[in-house]
Amino acid sequence: MAQTICFANNKGGVGKSTTTAAIGHAWAKMGKKVLFVDLDSQANLTSIISPLQPDQHELTIRDAFLDKNNFSIEHVEDNIDLVPSELSLSNFDRDTAAVTGREYLLLDLLRTVKSNYDFILIDCPPALGLITYNALIAADHLVMVTNADGLSYSGMVMIANLFTDVRSSDRLNPNLKLSGVIITRYEKNRLSEMYLDKIKNELGSAVLMPVIHKATKIAQAASFGQNIYDYDPDGKATREYLEIAQKLALRVIGED
Repeated sequence: MAQTICFANNKGGVGKSTTTAAIGHAWAKMGKKVLFVDLDSQANLTSIISPLQPDQHELTIRDAFLDKNNFSIEHVEDNIDLVPSELSLSNFDRDTAAVTGREYLLLDLLRTVKSNYDFILIDCPPALGLITYNALIAADHLVMVTNADGLSYSGMVMIANLFTDVRSSDRLNPNLKLSGVIITRYEKNRLSEMYLDKIKNELGSAVLMPVIHKATKIAQAASFGQNIYDYDPDGKATREYLEIAQKLALRVIGED
């Protein structure tokens, strides 16, 4: 059965989608079968993973939420599949207002395919709403992605509080684990060093090292819809992402 991992921060622009894609691509190159699930209506992960534009997909996660018979998985390349997103997912709260148990919609969908994958990676929206609740309830592991600055840190704390709420309820997901904190877009200066120390002091072993340094080619790869291991295989940030992927694999399934 797949290990399901959601990547989250309540602040946007921290490199969450890029990180989700980088981890998944690394695992796919290790021979693991990976399913990406894009829960962000901005569809950044979809744009990175798929050669199609978000509005070109016949069915998206929104269609599956409205009717489970429309749960469609796209095969992208060897070891990589995708459940895409697009802008209309922003209507999720309104679309599901009359649905009983709507916080379990993603869990119910993923249960039908967990046996087909080694990893399911969920990219959460930068929000604390019902979609993020769905991700935390469906996941085995939470990975928080943050920059070393005040706003990103505050967004991470909000996700950590939501994690505590979900984990403390027997009806939600008491088995959810905080399996990693990844520091991205790192630029060494006094402020970033202060927040890095603060995050390490508060979250201890949950913090995965090394930090991911800010790199223009990482942003370019995402913009061009290419994975970083092909676009910049020898880059410092690429090597850092690969190391993080290996360490995270050890945490979630106990192997490289």
